[in-house]
Amino acid sequence: RLLLIAGHETTTDLIGNGVYALLTHRDQWNKLRDDPSLIKNAVEEMLRYESPLTRQPRLLRGDVELGGKTLRRGETVFQMINAANRDPSHFDDPERFDILRPSRRHLAFGQGIHFCIGAPLARLEAQIVFQTLLHRLPGIHLVDEQPDWVVDKPTVRILERLPVTF
Repeated sequence: RLLLIAGHETTTDLIGNGVYALLTHRDQWNKLRDDPSLIKNAVEEMLRYESPLTRQPRLLRGDVELGGKTLRRGETVFQMINAANRDPSHFDDPERFDILRPSRRHLAFGQGIHFCIGAPLARLEAQIVFQTLLHRLPGIHLVDEQPDWVVDKPTVRILERLPVTF
């Protein structure tokens, strides 16, 4: 049940966030339209740039020191996924959306034992959606560039709606 619900929601949110990123960066949309072979890399950049899952809580199983502070067993800590995906020590010019960015590992799907089991399916679904959009709606545009983000879910960055015209 978790796989079906979580996998569906995050994949649709990846697609929404990706459409928004591409349509607010028309130069990137045009590069992708002109060279659809870039779709795989573009999806990875969408995941890095605007991951649907922004943070994940974790319960500490033991005391740990981090940055000179002691975190105690039983405390909840958060992995700040979108912050890590914009880390300037790992990504050059991290605030720039660039579908030609050399592949570096992002954390949109987690890591280690918590890596998303549905990651390959989500990637494939997103690639198919963007191939279809490029083919069927090459002239797609946003109706309004102001995003309507969901604000009542603190662990995700997703759009409530994304009006487009074509």
